[in-house]
Amino acid sequence: MYDKECMLLLDRARRTFTRTKSELFSSEIVLNAQFGHSCDAVPYKERKSLAYRAISEGERWGEPWDSAWFHLTGAVPAEWKGKPIALHLNFSGEALIFDAEGVPAYGLTNSSLFAENYTKEIYQLTSESTGAEKIDLWVETAANSLFGMEMDSDPARRCPKPYGDYNPVVRVMRVGLFNLELWHLRLDMEVLIGMADALGHNDYRACRIVRALNDACDLLKNDMANASAARKALKKVLSLPALKSAVTANAVGHAHIDVGWLWPVKESIRKAARTFASALDLMKKYPGYVFGESQPQLYEFVKEHYPELYEKVKARVAEGRWELQGGMWVEADCNIISGESMVRQFLYGKNFFMDEFGVDVRNLWIPDVFGYSGAMPQIIRKSGCDYFLTQKISWNQFNVFPYNTFYWKGIDGTRVLTHFPPENNYNSELNPAQMVPGQNRMAENDFQDEYMTLFGIGDGGGGPKEEHVERGLRLANLEGNPKVKFGRACDFFRSIERKFSKKFPEWVGELYLELHRGTLTTQSRVKRGNRKLEQSLTAVELLLSAAALGKNRTEEIGKIWKHLMTNQFHDILPGSSIGKVYTVTEREHQEGLAACAKLAKEAAQTLFSHDEKSLVAVNTLGCDYRHLTELPAGWEDCVVTDGAGKAVAVETVCGKAYAAVSIPATGSVELRRGAKRAAIQDQCDSGKLVLENALIRYEFSREGRLLRAWDKEAGRSVLNGDGNDLVLYSDRPNNWEAWDIDVFYTGEKLSDGVRCVKAERVFAGALRQELVLCFEVGEHSKMTQHVVLERGSKRLDFATKVDWHEERKMLRVGFPVDVFTSEGTFDIQYGYARRATHRNTSWEFAKFEVAAQRYADLSEGSYGAAVLNDCKYGWKVRSGVIDLCLLRSPKYPDWDADLGAHEFTYAFLPHNGGFIQSHVIEEAAMLNRAPFVFDGFAGTFQPPCHVEGDNISLEVIIRRKRKIASSPGFWRHAAI
Repeated sequence: MYDKECMLLLDRARRTFTRTKSELFSSEIVLNAQFGHSCDAVPYKERKSLAYRAISEGERWGEPWDSAWFHLTGAVPAEWKGKPIALHLNFSGEALIFDAEGVPAYGLTNSSLFAENYTKEIYQLTSESTGAEKIDLWVETAANSLFGMEMDSDPARRCPKPYGDYNPVVRVMRVGLFNLELWHLRLDMEVLIGMADALGHNDYRACRIVRALNDACDLLKNDMANASAARKALKKVLSLPALKSAVTANAVGHAHIDVGWLWPVKESIRKAARTFASALDLMKKYPGYVFGESQPQLYEFVKEHYPELYEKVKARVAEGRWELQGGMWVEADCNIISGESMVRQFLYGKNFFMDEFGVDVRNLWIPDVFGYSGAMPQIIRKSGCDYFLTQKISWNQFNVFPYNTFYWKGIDGTRVLTHFPPENNYNSELNPAQMVPGQNRMAENDFQDEYMTLFGIGDGGGGPKEEHVERGLRLANLEGNPKVKFGRACDFFRSIERKFSKKFPEWVGELYLELHRGTLTTQSRVKRGNRKLEQSLTAVELLLSAAALGKNRTEEIGKIWKHLMTNQFHDILPGSSIGKVYTVTEREHQEGLAACAKLAKEAAQTLFSHDEKSLVAVNTLGCDYRHLTELPAGWEDCVVTDGAGKAVAVETVCGKAYAAVSIPATGSVELRRGAKRAAIQDQCDSGKLVLENALIRYEFSREGRLLRAWDKEAGRSVLNGDGNDLVLYSDRPNNWEAWDIDVFYTGEKLSDGVRCVKAERVFAGALRQELVLCFEVGEHSKMTQHVVLERGSKRLDFATKVDWHEERKMLRVGFPVDVFTSEGTFDIQYGYARRATHRNTSWEFAKFEVAAQRYADLSEGSYGAAVLNDCKYGWKVRSGVIDLCLLRSPKYPDWDADLGAHEFTYAFLPHNGGFIQSHVIEEAAMLNRAPFVFDGFAGTFQPPCHVEGDNISLEVIIRRKRKIASSPGFWRHAAI
């Protein structure tokens, strides 16, 4: 067969396949329909409270984000007896069919991002009609697509509908005679077309497949009644067995559900119900089918809102057909969350699955997260998980990751067996067009004889549908394709570990995603709320561990943690969701902080005695707190003594009192207020832009730049250029606006982007000195910085407030350090990462923006400097410059992203000695968590335990009153 002839005949087969889709129903009856409209979801039991009216196909039934209940009725004609019948329903959105008992039965949708022509609008009822069926069913609908509103992913400045739009129109509401044989023919053709594409037109097997497809088209003769005859022409090529050496694809039915993204979190409750119901329906039809779902939060949603559906899931889990996947509470971001948050994700996730199902989940399942910290292998293994699955690194922008199955080794040497499905997706269609390249792409295919394929449509699309499973059955043993075996991920991991553990390669350190670097900064208020609540929860739990409260607060604390963890989902915390998500997230962060403050106050009432003249300051950190402590209102200009009666230095600045007192690690100090004294007048020279103490001298320019930093202790200059270098850039990445920062942004520096309009020294006391810097930023924004230096410290704090109203701009600050080193040190969960400061290789070039939490440091053997912060995560450290990303303002998917008020602090910290010899870690901890100050109390805080020794920090103490259950290999957070 000539190549051009082969292409022509294959195109004929494709067109025949496409044209036959509209012929799946040979006869249809329009159902009678009544609908009740609502602006929000209404539970099944309350559906009849709505006002109903008749509606017909073609009518619009609501506005974007609305909901409705449809009551559909009709009768199957007697002449359909013995024939297949199916429902044909499309409401221009997502829908959920309920059975006669009011339990979700099947999910429908109109489209999917991952498969251009994907529509789920057919629900097969029976292969043999009685001819007397009465149709009487209820369908809940949502006026949004599988991916929210219809939005422009690169909206113009004057976009007419910046928040998107949707047109919920009833497209079809029918029951019909379903041409089951034609449906099977289309599946046969789809598999073979995919095989021909995968093999290539020059492959003899592809030529034989194309000839068979052409013969089938000849026999069909454009008459759907000939479907059986056409199928016979394909039987021979479909029955050719796979090679004995063929790789096996372990096929796991899957539905990746984003807990919040282009829809609010509350909509994921219904997305989970649609998915769970569809998976259960598929299990009834295909006994060998296995489905897997991750994220305990989704299960808790279903348990609360659809308890009968949840019980059905439990039954399938018990029989091994439904696999519980992933040890985390949600598929959380892994760069921004703290070490304790990561531990809690496992704690609550694994405990939920054990408590609810009796299953100890042994894998971490996060296929869509934007990079993975080098601290994770240790946390994964100590959390009782042995395996890790993702595929996101296949999205790399510059470098191809060299492995698919390997041991990932973390910063402490811990290893975890890791698999990247070589099809490079988690929404496989079980089609040769994806699977054949996957088996050839698998880096370990010289010895590894199996890989994992995750098939199905996620985000509420119901996961796999019948077509997915049918394709898998056809591909179970087909020449040219991997063998397909339906199974569980846990069995796959155990199998490859048993057979090949000594052959797998190693990858050491972080799994850096060369994409989506903007997620380290976008939606900065949410990132700040997350950091503050992480710190507050850990601090409050330490208090509660020592407090004899009258009732157990584990459940109350757990509720706050769950809200925090849910908002750490990998599209919420990174900043890639719509505004409707962040309205809720910001509120929940504030509610969590208020609840923590209330719990702390209640703990103080049991820990300390009341004394109107005293206060107790409690340091919950694992290091001594050595900075000034802000005192409550009423302590200004007072004589203050400690618990031993010794005078404490106090200074009042702008109406706030600060005490110079060192608070021991996980300990406290008691301060007593005496009589008022005359206010101390500082000798401030507002024209002198210098902050200086016995250790260091900082000099600023009228432009707000740090001109000079002279370390008196070391006898050297710290900077190699101007510090506090605030720069505004145009920020228009090529794609994925909220997600990405592209490397070319450095060429789009706005020359007059940041303008200092005021610079003055406002206070110069014995304990504290302060400058105020005021800036105009861009066209519409303003920024104020209070720059503070304390006695006995080299740390220079920039407490910053910004009223941000820029569009597609990025604000950064840089500190050029007079230190030569080829590596920088970056804060990650319970550890640090070393990264190159040059671009010698493409791997180093790709890391032009990297993740770090509280600090980044540049040090040579005997000296160094760090930049610290209290809520930022995106860094560029190149050629001696520590550069921190402060704000971005993308327009998609949230048109209003980051507009408004922001508050954050960053700090510059020179230090003697290298990083290990410095106090960078302790200073970063102190910047992020001030002591509790309990006014009107006296006493001493005594935690239930403490740690002695250098370079050891007690990070968390929690108290549990219930018995800690355990099982072999099962992990629970220690009760201390």
